[in-house]
Amino acid sequence: MKLFSKIALATATLSIASFASAASISGSTDFRVTLPEILVLYHWDDAHLTLSDVATTPDNDSDPREISDATTRDLSATLQETNLTFQGNDVNTASPITNFDSGLVKVTLKNSWAVRSLSTAPVTLTLTNPNATLKNATNNAATITTQDAVLASSGNGVTGTDSASMTIPSGWAPVMGDIKFNLDLTNADFAGEYNTRGKAADTDEKTDTFLLTLTGNAQ
Repeated sequence: MKLFSKIALATATLSIASFASAASISGSTDFRVTLPEILVLYHWDDAHLTLSDVATTPDNDSDPREISDATTRDLSATLQETNLTFQGNDVNTASPITNFDSGLVKVTLKNSWAVRSLSTAPVTLTLTNPNATLKNATNNAATITTQDAVLASSGNGVTGTDSASMTIPSGWAPVMGDIKFNLDLTNADFAGEYNTRGKAADTDEKTDTFLLTLTGNAQ
């Protein structure tokens, strides 16, 4: 082969190689994931408190509900009297259960709710007591009242404990807490079940005693 032909062939080969290299292209993919704000609220659906009285025995003057007044009432009268009335202090009527007079029963629903969240900022949990009056299922005039309801939690970073509104840091680990309130029994004048509906066998959630609301902060 002539030298010129060899040079031309080498030049053509180099040109093809250069063109193939220039046509090759590479790129990269930026893979991203966007998670939506996720709020998960766990809570008790029903809490039923059953109160029982103290045990009684047949022995005289031995029971907490049998309250003796040791004062002796004297009466002096002639034999001719046909209508005798003892005068003196009235019988002692002190209540053996002060909660039914003016006291309140403190109630704690321990670890009755929990929160998980993924947010751009701390989330807010609020508690309301929209139906505070519990009516006797047989006699609706007899009532028990729930009041002063607050949230409580010992979770890390939680603020606003023992209040109706609480701030909880964003995080998937569950943050647990309590509902605390006072139970007023002063108008509980009838035995039996008390509920917000005033009748048995009714589970309408619109009449539930407490309402928990979890609010996120995603923009």
